Amino acid sequence: MFAVIYKCSIKKDTEKRFVQAWKIIAQDFIKHRGALGSSLHKTEDGFWVAYSRWPNRAMRDAYWGDNQEMLPEEIMRAIEQLKECQEEKHPEICMEVVEDLLIECK
Repeated sequence: MFAVIYKCSIKKDTEKRFVQAWKIIAQDFIKHRGALGSSLHKTEDGFWVAYSRWPNRAMRDAYWGDNQEMLPEEIMRAIEQLKECQEEKHPEICMEVVEDLLIECK
């Protein structure tokens, strides 16, 4: 399994738009692109962290890598909306999952 963590801070008064855009993208990850799941978190110090899980890196990269221009218009709009809401974006963290008790507990 492969996981990615995205971290950013968002502009004041954009929280609702940010969450809506994330949800559109995350649902597409799961329904149409093979993701196993995605979650969105807000830290106490105001950062936003999204975590997505994929069967493998190749599947994630086929969807989210250099092929973004091939995405449906609705998803492209949601990506732009996320970018517009962001104040500061940090590099993503990509990880091979060694063990995942969260999935095993289902």
